[in-house]
Amino acid sequence: MQATYRWALIAILLLCSGCASMTAAQKRAAHRGERIPRVDVRYDFGGFNEPGNWYQGNLHLHTTISDGKMNPAATAELYRKLGYDFVALTDHLSGFREKNKKTYKPLVYPLEQLNKPDFRVLPGMEYDTKRNDETIHFVVVGPGYDQPLEKRQDLSEAVRNWWDNGAFVFLAHPHWSLDGTPVLEKITFLPALEVFNYGCAVEEGRGGSEIYWDRLLRKSRPVLGVATDDTHRPGEDSGGGWVMVKAKALTAEEIVTALRNGRFYFSSGPTLHDVFLDTEGNLHVRCSPVQAIRALSTVGKVVQVKAKKGRSLREAVIKWDWKHGRDSLAPFVRVECVDEQGRTAWTQGVLRLPLE
Repeated sequence: MQATYRWALIAILLLCSGCASMTAAQKRAAHRGERIPRVDVRYDFGGFNEPGNWYQGNLHLHTTISDGKMNPAATAELYRKLGYDFVALTDHLSGFREKNKKTYKPLVYPLEQLNKPDFRVLPGMEYDTKRNDETIHFVVVGPGYDQPLEKRQDLSEAVRNWWDNGAFVFLAHPHWSLDGTPVLEKITFLPALEVFNYGCAVEEGRGGSEIYWDRLLRKSRPVLGVATDDTHRPGEDSGGGWVMVKAKALTAEEIVTALRNGRFYFSSGPTLHDVFLDTEGNLHVRCSPVQAIRALSTVGKVVQVKAKKGRSLREAVIKWDWKHGRDSLAPFVRVECVDEQGRTAWTQGVLRLPLE
C-alpha cells in the first residue's frame, strides 16, 4: 500500500503544471516515503532544471596569435586531453595587427582544422581599453566577436552591440585590472563578469572578483558569473577554472545559446549535481565531496553548513529566508561549495522575485 501511495505521489509531481523534471532529491524523498520537495522553477541557479547534457569549457585563453606560448592547434589539443568538451580562442585584438601597419588581418581562426567530433572550438576575442585611467577588458565569444571596440565608443553601447550580434560577453578580471566598482556600475548593460581567473590567481594572487559580482547583484543587476583559465602558458595556467554548460548538443550554436541564457555554473574544482529552491523556501544542494556549502547574499546574509572534522559534505538543505533584518529583504542568493583544497564551485546568482 505504501509503495502504491509513493508512486502515486511521483506521478502527481511529474504531471503537476509548472513543475520541473524530478530531481535526485525528489526521487530520494519518494523512495523513503518522505514529503517530496517541489522545485520553485522561477529560480534557476545555472541550468539544473533544464534538459540537456553538461559540457566543460574554458572561455578565455591566448595562443601564439597574440601573447600565448602555444599555437591554436596545440592549445586546443591540450584541453581536449584534459577532458574538456570545448574552448573559446580569445586572443587579443593586437595579435591580428599587420606588422608596421595600423590595419588588421581578418579576425578569423582555423576552426575547420581545430574542431573534432567530441571537441568544439569557439571563436572569440579579448578587447581592452582605457577609460579615465581605468583598464577595462571584455571577452567576446561567438557571433559578433569580430565587431571592433571603437576608441571612444560608449562601453554599454559596445557590449550591447556584441550581444545583439549573438555573442556571449563578459568583463574580464576586474581584480587584476584593479577596476573601481563605480566603473562597472556605470556600464548599464553587462551580461556577465569573470568571477574567477585561474591565470591571475597563479600569476599574482588576484584571481577572485566576487566582490565586484556581489555588489552588482546587491543592486539587483542580473549579471552572470564565469570562471576561466585566461591561459597564456598551457601546463602552468590551464585546467584551473571552467564553466559547466547545460546544452542540448555539443555545437558552437548550442553552447553559446546556453551561455547567453545562463544555463551554466562555474568551478575551480568541485562538481555540482543539483541546486534548487523548493516552494517552501528550502535550498537544496548536492555536489562532489566538499568542506563547506554556503548560501550567500547581501551584507551579513550568509548561511553556511560545514563538514565535521575528518568528514566531508555531499549535500545540504538550507532553510532560506529572503527577510534580512527587521524591514529589509535580501536582493539575491547564490551558492558556493568549497573543497578541502579551497577550490570552489559557484552557482549563478538569482534575484529575489516579489514575495507572494
